[in-house]
Amino acid sequence: MTPTQEMVMTLFLQDTLSKVNQQFKDGKQIVPIDSFGMSFRLFKADAGNINLELLIQMPVAVGEEQDIPGMGRGRMQKNVMFFKPIGYYIQSKGFLTSILDVTVPKEFENELDFLKSNNKIPSKIKIHKLSLPENALLSAFSMEALINAQKYNDASFFANGLYCDIFMTFEGFPQVFLDDRHGLRGPIAAYLLREQNSVNPIITYTELFEKYNPMKLMTAFKRI
Repeated sequence: MTPTQEMVMTLFLQDTLSKVNQQFKDGKQIVPIDSFGMSFRLFKADAGNINLELLIQMPVAVGEEQDIPGMGRGRMQKNVMFFKPIGYYIQSKGFLTSILDVTVPKEFENELDFLKSNNKIPSKIKIHKLSLPENALLSAFSMEALINAQKYNDASFFANGLYCDIFMTFEGFPQVFLDDRHGLRGPIAAYLLREQNSVNPIITYTELFEKYNPMKLMTAFKRI
């Protein structure tokens, strides 16, 4: 399996599922997990879901362009660290036992489909995917969106498996859209970083934002 397939496979390993069930019982907020040579954590969010998260380091160019010894002209880089959710669990009550529902965002759908087609996922697990507007929200409030919005220029980027665009408004702040190829029109998020030091959903996405923000799935808010 590829490393990304292993990340998704970790959602369904018996050791992971046992720890998730125990975490729902005892209410611990963070439970560490080592799998396939990677260090994950199970994070219990305010909304009651449990996220399987991996600590990510993302290189970001900072400062003005300058002469860098041995490299020529360029910008210095620093690493931004944040927790990326691979998927999340919700516990529902069955007739005799509790049932785990697992939801996987767009970014990992191909790996999920591979595992399902190769019968690597327990049949007792209920698996869900997010809708396009839900995935668009996670893209618009991703670390990739935040990093690009901080530049206060039009930009294109790829986040949560979707192509995204940033366009500057006439008022001078960035708004995030999905690329036209996805067929979802209109802005999703406004990054008022210089004006108000805030990041806000466009009004049509307020209800979704209020649902997913307590679930701690939007990586723009998961920097450490």
